[in-house]
Amino acid sequence: MSRVSENSSSASLRFSLNKTKAKMEDLQMKGSSLKRIARPSDDPISNVEAMSITNNVHNNNQYIRNSDYALLFLSTTEKSLSQLTDILSKAKEIAIAQSSDFYDSKIRGNISNEVKQLREQALAISNRRIGQKFIFSGHKTLTRPFDGKGTYSGDNKNIKVEVSRDFFVPINMNGREVFYSASKLSNHLDNTFNKKEELLNGQDPKNKDGQLIPASDNPNSKAIGRDLASVPSSEKGFNDNSNLFAELDALRVALESNDPELIQNLLPKFDESVNRLITLRTRVGSIVNSIEHGKIDTEDNTIDQKARRSKLVDADIAELFSDITKEQQILKTTYRAAESVLQPTLLDFIK
Repeated sequence: MSRVSENSSSASLRFSLNKTKAKMEDLQMKGSSLKRIARPSDDPISNVEAMSITNNVHNNNQYIRNSDYALLFLSTTEKSLSQLTDILSKAKEIAIAQSSDFYDSKIRGNISNEVKQLREQALAISNRRIGQKFIFSGHKTLTRPFDGKGTYSGDNKNIKVEVSRDFFVPINMNGREVFYSASKLSNHLDNTFNKKEELLNGQDPKNKDGQLIPASDNPNSKAIGRDLASVPSSEKGFNDNSNLFAELDALRVALESNDPELIQNLLPKFDESVNRLITLRTRVGSIVNSIEHGKIDTEDNTIDQKARRSKLVDADIAELFSDITKEQQILKTTYRAAESVLQPTLLDFIK
C-alpha cells in the first residue's frame, strides 16, 4: 500500500484550485464582454467566420456612406437641371411672345434685360459646387467649368462611385452633355460669338488678318443674319456647337436688334435644349432609384451579417451566468477542502 505524501496532496489541491480559478476568471471575462469567444483559440472556425463577417459589415458601411454622398451629388444635379429647364422655358415663352409683330423695338429692348438676367442665372447654375467641388466639371472638380463667355473648361468624363459590391454609378454630369447640344465642340467658339456680335451690331466680320470682310463677299452672311444660334465656325457649323448660353445670347441680341424672324427661328433650339434637359433628369432619376434600392439591400445585408456574427461570437447570457454561479460554488468547496491540507499543524503529523 503506497503512502500519499503531504507534498503530493498539496500539489494536487493547488492544481485543482488554480484550474477552478482560471475557469472562473475566464467566465468573468466573458461575462464582462458578453462574448463567447474571448480569444481565437476558444473557437478557431467560428472566429475566422466572424472576422470575415466583420470585414463585410465594414465594407457595407462604406457602401452606405458612398450612397449617401452619391445621392447628395445627384440631388444637387437634379435641382440644377430643373432650374435650367425653368430658365429655358421662360426664355421660350419670351421668344414666343416677342416673335409676333405686336411688340415694337422699345419693348423688345426692355425684355432683353430679362433675358440677360436669365443667362446670368444659367451661368451661376453651371458653376454650382458642393463644398469645393464643381458638379459640372467632370473629373476636373476643382476647375470652374464655365467662364463669363460660356466657354467650357472641364472634361467629358463622369465621376463613378461604388455603391455596392462591384456596382459603380456615375454621380455627376459634365458640362458638355448638359449645356451643349453636341458631343464635339469647336475650338473657335469665342470667334463665333464675336462674329455674331459684330453682325448684330451692324459690323462686317473680320478675316484671320483682322481685316473687315464686306457682307457682299461673305457667303455665310445670309445664314448668319437669319439664325444667330447657328453661326458657322471655321471647322464646324455652330448649329452642332450651340450651347445654352449661345441660345440665350442669340435671343438677347435678337431682341435688341428688333428681329422677330430671328426670334422665331430660335424656338426649335429651345425645344431641343429643354428635351435634352428632361432626358438628363430622367437619367438622374433612374440612377437615384438604383442607388436607393442598392442602399436598402446593403442595409438588409448588414443586419443579416450582424445577426450571424452575434450567433457566432456573443454569449448566451443565461447560460453564462449559470456557469459563473456554478464555478463560484465549486471554488468555495475547493477552498474548504484545501484548508485542512494547506495549513497542517504539528498534531496532524503526530497522528
